[in-house]
Amino acid sequence: MRLDLVERLRCPRPHAPTPLVVVASRVVERDLVQGVAGCPLCRAELCIEDGDVWLGGRPTAHARAAGPRTPTNDAARRFRGDDAAVADAFDRLVALLGLADPGGAVLLAGAYARHALPLAAHAEYSVVTLGDDASAPPPGEGHRRGLAVAAVRGVPGAVPFTDATFRGAALGASLPSALVADAVRCVMAGGRVVGAAALPLPDGVRELARDDAEWVGERAAPTPIVTLGRRGG
Repeated sequence: MRLDLVERLRCPRPHAPTPLVVVASRVVERDLVQGVAGCPLCRAELCIEDGDVWLGGRPTAHARAAGPRTPTNDAARRFRGDDAAVADAFDRLVALLGLADPGGAVLLAGAYARHALPLAAHAEYSVVTLGDDASAPPPGEGHRRGLAVAAVRGVPGAVPFTDATFRGAALGASLPSALVADAVRCVMAGGRVVGAAALPLPDGVRELARDDAEWVGERAAPTPIVTLGRRGG
């Protein structure tokens, strides 16, 4: 995981928003490869292994070994874009998210996670996938390929990043409404949010377009809090 994203990790437990304290065991150039992130408030710990964040403790040896260094033909086809349907879906996603300029981070959840590797290779984006969807890259695959792809693995109750971390997000149909709302919180004002058509448009997102497959919206700027005071007299 890129170090600038590590700095934006926050505790996913339901208490006051609290940045995580990260203890790094291994850093390679701009990436945190191995370490532990702890919450100073509730003492929860998240394990970081091969650049991925594991909810609920350290991954098992089986989980760490699950990502082959040599991808299957299907994964290689997906990464190269040889599959015309997948390539078309990738081009559509790039357009809907408004990723004309490089830089920043993008959140992909649900079935959209299949685009993580080509999106990171497409330009200078950091990509974070959320959850354990079958189409997501295997554990540690982003690190092994030298791409800025990290995964939040396990069953997330919330997105473990601070507000306005991502320039855009794509949200699959399987996500619960609470997780959709929390993903929107993590998108910058003016950033694009793409959702499967089956997902209701979340609060804080202004719809720009929709078809039978998905909708695309823009993250609205949060309403500023006005402090009321009394006139002295």
